[in-house]
Amino acid sequence: MRRALQAAAVYFAIVFSLAFVLGTARTLLLAPRTGDLIAVLIEAPIILLVSWFAARWCTRRLSVPAQAPDRLAMGLAAFSLLMTVEAVLGLALFGRPLAQQFAAFGTPAGAIGLLAQVAFGLMPLLASRHR
Repeated sequence: MRRALQAAAVYFAIVFSLAFVLGTARTLLLAPRTGDLIAVLIEAPIILLVSWFAARWCTRRLSVPAQAPDRLAMGLAAFSLLMTVEAVLGLALFGRPLAQQFAAFGTPAGAIGLLAQVAFGLMPLLASRHR
């Protein structure tokens, strides 16, 4: 289980770093031109592809067992980190209360973003199924 938690932290750091850069570009450059929904539809597949490769790399590099409980623990821990950091950043950087952040999931763009985040959390398990 220790390996799964270590891998979760590394997996989160890799994907979040890229997602932060892409999310900034999406918000500042793409969304004003295309709208939020199209911008998220462009960004999400890129992040999911990176998540796939990062999950595979982390599970191999950190020797996370291929059993479902270990991979689910890794994904759940990474997902928890993601949601926590996003909530804190939303509040600290943008002054968005948690209620407002959760309400955003009710929009089409927000729902797609949330589905992508859930897929991010499941990616360690899905990557083990690929082998």
